[in-house]
Amino acid sequence: WVCRWTMTSEKRKVRLRSKSRPVPSIQSGVPRGHMTCAAATIPIPPSKFCHIRLSNLAHRGGAHRTVVARRASMYAMHAGTTPRCQAWIPALPGSRAPSALAMHRGFMPSRSLSRRDLGIITTVSALTSGIRPSVAEEPASDSRNAAEHAPGSKVSYEIDAHGRERLALRLDGWDTWKWNGHSINYLSAGTEGPAVLLVHGFGASAYHWRYVVPQLARSCRVFAIDLLGFGWSDKPLVDYSGYNVWADQCAAFLQEVVGGPAVVVGNSMGGFNALNMAARTPDLVSGVVLMNAAGRFDAGSASVTPVATPAQRSLWAGLQDTAGTFLKRRAIYLSFLVARDPRRIRSVLKQVYVGQDSIDADLVTSIATPAQNPNAAEVFYRVITASGESMNSLLGRLHKGTRVLLLWGSKDPWCVPANASRIMALYPEAERVDLPSGHCPHDDTPDLVIPELQRWVAGLRQA
Repeated sequence: WVCRWTMTSEKRKVRLRSKSRPVPSIQSGVPRGHMTCAAATIPIPPSKFCHIRLSNLAHRGGAHRTVVARRASMYAMHAGTTPRCQAWIPALPGSRAPSALAMHRGFMPSRSLSRRDLGIITTVSALTSGIRPSVAEEPASDSRNAAEHAPGSKVSYEIDAHGRERLALRLDGWDTWKWNGHSINYLSAGTEGPAVLLVHGFGASAYHWRYVVPQLARSCRVFAIDLLGFGWSDKPLVDYSGYNVWADQCAAFLQEVVGGPAVVVGNSMGGFNALNMAARTPDLVSGVVLMNAAGRFDAGSASVTPVATPAQRSLWAGLQDTAGTFLKRRAIYLSFLVARDPRRIRSVLKQVYVGQDSIDADLVTSIATPAQNPNAAEVFYRVITASGESMNSLLGRLHKGTRVLLLWGSKDPWCVPANASRIMALYPEAERVDLPSGHCPHDDTPDLVIPELQRWVAGLRQA
């Protein structure tokens, strides 16, 4: 069986021919021939090395294998950019696309080419053929979507496989807010009570608060935002050094969308961002909740990014004195390509989650899907190699009387309990609650986190 694809560039057509192993159940009616992409192209300068990958994706039905879809993916990797394109093409009428996991596992490398002005085809919308990748790689849980919850018109809930209510995943995101010309994804729920802003950690999104949102929305106005460069927000190649761009983004969000101050709850990198907001715009932050906040304490270690994992910090430290910018970028890109694989995501989550119940297909998909954005690798590089203000400095600049709560997972291998102790030493006014949880307590052990969060927010109202 031979697949033929025609990639259209601005000056020429390049025909790629790829042979694959025969699949027993393929019928003669499966279309052969050409697919011409007339969409706009992204020219690549001469000498850039382009990789073309073609794959046939199949699922097993009975004793036979039936091809249900074919995927063409083409990307170029060189210093500075990682343009990427994907396309889904139906192989049989009425067929469905494979699961999210199959999307990542199904690649078969074809051949490598170098062409002058070779363009990368832009994404061919699956909507034209009615195809959508499925959300889960495993049997769906018993979902009971509730009525939509104001003010966020797209928010709906479901019951997971363990009987817990949570936010239902949307592969196209929730609501959109424009900030500095960028589209920012966010969700909101609840109509009464104090405002609470939930800020995710590195590589995550607003969906990571899936268990917190429905419970907290019963007594609060809850907002969860995708930071610039993450989730379903735009991923522009801007300056992320210092991470002040996120503090400015969240401050503007509180002013324009929330309409006033809020309790800011942050996990990991989001905790660092919450502290940065409180230090920069104290009038917009009525309280700070840190869940295993990332951050460095030694003011002299400016080269160590506060959001990197120990493995990433080790990689970066090894490159500091021995490698040029090109090699550093390549090494971080490789780290990103490995990190965004669903199997790798699941493996890392198992290292930092105490319980395994929350590590499901939807969580993995919510992390892997945004990472396919063409700019995701470069954003990853810029964030990983940036350095923010030290925790010592941020805590020293907090407005006197700022209320701070530490909800700390005591079994976190990354942001260890000693970090919480250092925060308490620098800011004794804070309250600390240790939980038998990992790096992401809100998703790992939500039944322990939510009551503490509700109690503390209610106490702020009474104070």
